[in-house]
Formats: sequence, C-alpha cells, structure tokens
Amino acid sequence: MTEVHSDMLVEAFYGDGWDALNRSTVRPIPREEAARRDAAGEPYAVVLAALGQELPIAVLHVAWSEHYLGLWRFDSLGRRVFEADLRRLEPKRLFLRHLAEWRYEQQDLPDLSDEAWRRTIDLYPDGKNSQGLYPRGRLGGSTRTLVDLPRDLWWLPVPEFGRWEHLLTAPQFGLQGTFKLVEETSDIAPQPATGAAEPFGWRPPVPAAAPWPEELFTPGLRFTHRHRSKPLTIEPVRTVTEIALPTGQLAVCDPSYLPTGTEGDPLVIEVPPGVYPVQETGASYEDEMFGDRFTARDTYAVRLLVNQKPTTRWTMAVPPGKDVRLLRDGQYFGFGVDSATGCFVDSTARTELGRRYMRALTSGGGEGVHDTEDGYSKVTDDATGAGLVTFVLGGDGVYPVWVGRDDMGEVTAVVVADGFEVGCLEPLTP
Repeated sequence: MTEVHSDMLVEAFYGDGWDALNRSTVRPIPREEAARRDAAGEPYAVVLAALGQELPIAVLHVAWSEHYLGLWRFDSLGRRVFEADLRRLEPKRLFLRHLAEWRYEQQDLPDLSDEAWRRTIDLYPDGKNSQGLYPRGRLGGSTRTLVDLPRDLWWLPVPEFGRWEHLLTAPQFGLQGTFKLVEETSDIAPQPATGAAEPFGWRPPVPAAAPWPEELFTPGLRFTHRHRSKPLTIEPVRTVTEIALPTGQLAVCDPSYLPTGTEGDPLVIEVPPGVYPVQETGASYEDEMFGDRFTARDTYAVRLLVNQKPTTRWTMAVPPGKDVRLLRDGQYFGFGVDSATGCFVDSTARTELGRRYMRALTSGGGEGVHDTEDGYSKVTDDATGAGLVTFVLGGDGVYPVWVGRDDMGEVTAVVVADGFEVGCLEPLTP
C-alpha cells in the first residue's frame, strides 16, 4: 500500500543501527564519523524520522565494502512494512536485488508477523525475476509469477552521502511527496562499534560458508546430529579411488548432464595437472527398524585432495557469469543435480566420458566403467588417461563446491558435502 506524504521535514540520525524495542538509535555517532565510515566502506546506519517524531520513517543500513545498502520502512506503530536490498554492482549505480512488503490487517499483529500479508520480489541483472505473493502470510498458500516492474526501475543511482531524500522519493519504495532533509548535527562522541549492529537486527548479507570442510575430514572429531540420540565420531578418511586430470581442468556436475550439456556448463576449477585421490568422510551409528537393530553409515562429504599443504581459506566455486555480490543471507551458487549423483571429471573429456557412463548406467554396455559396492563409478579415457569419478549425493537440488587454498593461493582440496546431513551436524566443543 502506497503511503503519501507532502512537504515533510525529515531528520537524519547516524549510528550502528535502530533499536526498535527501546525506540532509539544504537550507539549514535556524529555526522562526521558517519561520513568517514561511508568513505572507508565501514558499516553504519541512517535513521530517518519526521521532524519531532519518535519513530522513524525509514532506516538505511550502509556497508559499501560489502556492496550493500538496505532500506527498511516502518508504519506508525514501528512495524516494518517494506524492505529493499540494493547492491552496488557499478561505481555509480545500485541494483535492486530484493524487495519485500508486509501489510498488517490487524492492529495487534507483531512486527513481521507470519500472519501478515506479504509480497517478495527477486531481481537479477540478466532479466530473470520472480514475485511471490502470500495473501494469508507465510502460514497460508502462495503464488509465484514474473515481476511487473519496468526494467529501468531495477537500477538506482548511488546516493551521495547526506542526500538520503532521493531514496525516500524513489518510485520503487512506495513513498510519495516532498521531503526536506534536516541533518542532525549535535555533538556526539564516537562510540566503539564492538559487535557492530548485529545484536540489533542488521549486518551486511552473508552468503553460505563452507560447512566444516576441515572438521569433517578430521578422524575422531565428534558431532551431534539433530536426528541421532548419541554423538557421532568421524571415522578415518577413506580413499575411494584416484582420478587423472591431465589438463588440470576439474569439472564438477551431475554426470547425467554430460552427454548433452543441456543444463549448462559444470563448475570448473583449475588445478595442477596430475593424478589425485578421491576421498570420503562419514560416521557410523546404531539404528533400528521394525525391531531389528543394525549399524548404518552416512557419508557427509567427498573431496578431491590436491596436496597436503595446510588450507588457510575456503571459497565457493562460482559458475561463469555469476556474481557473488548478488547472494543474500545463506545463499550459494552450485551445480544442479537431478539424478542424486555428482562427479569429478577432466573437463576436456567430459562429454565422451559422460556418454560411456550413461551407456553403462542405462544398458550395461559402457566400456571401461568400473563400479564399487558403495555407489562410486570410475571411467577412464584410454587415449589421454583423463578420468571421471561419480559419487552418490543425498538427493536432487543444487550443491555448492568448496575450494580450499593455501597461503599462496594454490588449491589444496575440492569438497562437495551432503547438504542435508551436514546441516544436521554441530561440532562438539572439546
């Protein structure tokens, strides 16, 4: 619902965030400190309130080092009614990555109530988009459609520091009228930003992080599991087979896509040409079905071990043409799976090796395809030595690929984890 305001005087206050419970700016800072943070890319917040009013019209969350500007709008009761997630993909332009809107048909509904009417919009620079409508809130049904928003409204100019009224009047954000900004200029000593504003509800969006790629391959480490009554202990790492990558172009994908390439290119990671072990990690546990007790085992992750050097950082493998700056909280890029199977394969030989694997899978006639009892298959090209190794995954979906690197930036390992099972794990503190 569009809110209309006319000739409104707006005050701007700066700090680490907005405390809705206490109705106050979190750790206020003077304008000069906010300007310094803006230039340095450090996070800060702008609280915009009508002159003399206690509650804000909007709050801006700014973190240029993370290419992020977020906008929240509030109703007269201090409840959030609108969110905009903008990304600085170009020096002078912001891309409108996500919009969300809430309507509270009952006065006693709390902030962001699951019963509130809700609409979400997701946009991507290549033109892909989607809109979700929840007439009865998150607890009811929903419909998904394409977005009816002109493409010229998908981008906004980066606001000059202190010129926030231009954001308030942007047609994408539903506020209409004339706004005149009155800067807050009182002398406030800069406050330490320990903990930033995260305890008060905001931080720059954080994409998914690698799920314990070191811990999962550390024998003896113990985890709790959401659906197991007793802690689990990581078993010794098992080398399943080895794979030759004569070109050093490692591709990771669903092997059923390889013969036709209909689902796009796989994720490709460059490693030194060579022969590398393919390893798995997992844990065993006691289970029961129909009164019979037995020992079961779950595989948590598969890795290609490139070298034994210590891994100092893990990064997400990004498909060509994708931009990590567009990822929202907990999101990731990965490879699509429709056969509950993934594979490591030398990229230059992937089409032929994929054909041989699929022939073996469908008709049993794949030459040189070797299967193991625990769901792994290996195919080797006799001419080049290039290999393909398949592994079973927990189901269909999208799986991220995590690349470990040493302090020189060289690849140490490539890991694919079973997202469902690993999502149920939590390391036990020693």
